[in-house]
Amino acid sequence: MNYLILFLSLLPIYLIGYYYYNKDTVKEPKSLLKKLFFSGILAGIVVIVVSLVWLIFFPKLLEVNKLNNIELIFYCFCFIALIEELVKWLMIYKISYNSKYFDQYYDIILYSVFVGLGFACFENVIYVLGSEQALQTAILRSLTAIPGHACFQTMMGYFLGNSKFKLHGSFKKNLILSVIVPTILHGIYDYLLLSNNLLFLIIYFIFLISLFIITIIKIKQSVKYDKERIDPNICPRCNSYIEFNYCPTCGYKKN
Repeated sequence: MNYLILFLSLLPIYLIGYYYYNKDTVKEPKSLLKKLFFSGILAGIVVIVVSLVWLIFFPKLLEVNKLNNIELIFYCFCFIALIEELVKWLMIYKISYNSKYFDQYYDIILYSVFVGLGFACFENVIYVLGSEQALQTAILRSLTAIPGHACFQTMMGYFLGNSKFKLHGSFKKNLILSVIVPTILHGIYDYLLLSNNLLFLIIYFIFLISLFIITIIKIKQSVKYDKERIDPNICPRCNSYIEFNYCPTCGYKKN
């Protein structure tokens, strides 16, 4: 095993996770984040099993290069995007949506991203170590696929946060959008990449950069919302009154 290649495969996952973790004003339990990360790896395994079942009914999907445009759309949006995003969504919702630690808007974005990073970790090791051009694949995926998963899960967390805090529409509407929006974005990502069209490839990079920008905006919005919502003199963890920048009940310290 080439440990340099493995290191390059895992480094962007750590850096992105570190970036999202540092944006959290009230740090979440690392045990919960680890659980979410490993559930993302589990999601990767589940996706493989589900995909193999799909291939029994749609064996033609094994030959991606021979698919016509309609079949490629089905492949990208249903076979890849819908399955992956739905499985990740189930992990996020089951583990963290009703968690006692989910008390801030940004929390669910962080939870979602850690599931996405776990999934990306599993996927990246398979792609990179199974590639004949492992180094190039590791570098390319560190700039595209891995941050792409973080972006999809940021949008998923954004709508889950809306549903939790009753923002921008009904609970049901935001819950549905938390699956549909990441699925559409993921489908577009794959379709542009797999179309083998120079124009679509150019559009792909424009789409990816736009997705990065929108993701950063959503992160800033969620952090700002949390800061404006919380009384600085009330502990965000246990709702006790904070004295001298320190919560006497749970030990939380103000920044």
